[in-house]
Amino acid sequence: MRRFLATFLIGLGLGTLAGVLAGWGFPIQDTRTGLDQLHPDYKAEYVVMVGTAYAASEDWDQAQAWLGELAEPDPAGYVVALAERFIAEGRNPDDIRSLVRLASRFGYVSQPMQPYLPPAGQP
Repeated sequence: MRRFLATFLIGLGLGTLAGVLAGWGFPIQDTRTGLDQLHPDYKAEYVVMVGTAYAASEDWDQAQAWLGELAEPDPAGYVVALAERFIAEGRNPDDIRSLVRLASRFGYVSQPMQPYLPPAGQP
C-alpha cells in the first residue's frame, strides 16, 4: 500500500510539474474579436437580444450603444432589413416584435411590420 501511495504521489507531482512547465512554455493567447466580426446568424441573434433588452428597459441610449458595437454603417437599415427578413421567414413572433420595436424607434415601419407593432398607448 505504501508503494502504491508513493508511486501515486510521485506521479501526481510530476504531472503537476509538467502542467506548470507547459503553461509557461506555451501560454494561452488572447484571441478576442469584436462584435463586427460575428457570423451573420450570430449578429442577427445579438440584435434580437438588444431589441429584447430595449423592450424591457426602454433605455434607447444603451440600445444604440450596443448596436454601435456591430460597426454597421446604417444600423437602422440593418434592423429594418433584419425585421423584414424574420417576418418573411416566419421566425419567432417575439423576436420579430423586438426587432420591429427597434425599427420603429429608429422611425422606420414598413407594411409587413404593422401587425407586430405594440398597441397604441403601450411602450
